[in-house]
Amino acid sequence: MADKCCEADAIVVLGCRGSAALRKRLEIGIRFFEAGAAPLLVFSGGGGPLPEAEFMRRAAIAHGLPRTALLIDRVSGNTFENARETARLLNGRGLRSVLLVSDRAHLLRATVLFRLAGLQVTGQAGVPAPSLWRQVGATLREIVALPWSLLRALLPFGSR
Repeated sequence: MADKCCEADAIVVLGCRGSAALRKRLEIGIRFFEAGAAPLLVFSGGGGPLPEAEFMRRAAIAHGLPRTALLIDRVSGNTFENARETARLLNGRGLRSVLLVSDRAHLLRATVLFRLAGLQVTGQAGVPAPSLWRQVGATLREIVALPWSLLRALLPFGSR
């Protein structure tokens, strides 16, 4: 499950379109929280009539996690926005370090974008793809997405 785990200010669970994948990410985030990896859980992801972040927040509360330990970003529609909005949420509280939870193939790009947003990524937890075929597809998608994400993060229009 965990590629690397360290103490952090917050555990950030990134949203995704598939409900099964989202649940796996959420389960990992909750496990890290319960193990004391960080005092806060940040759920990041918008979209749909019920944003991914709100779905995760409700599930975490139903699991028994305290509302005061949960922060949500309901507006992000992509990884660049996840990083930017999470940085805004945490910077406002004087926090900087995060443990990222996402799919394994996505962690490299997410880590780069979160660092460019000014956050320190102290650990990662990657959800494995359900099959080799999906892993290959996800890796190819990330190879294509990385240059665009970097361009967006580094150019002035990316800061909006």
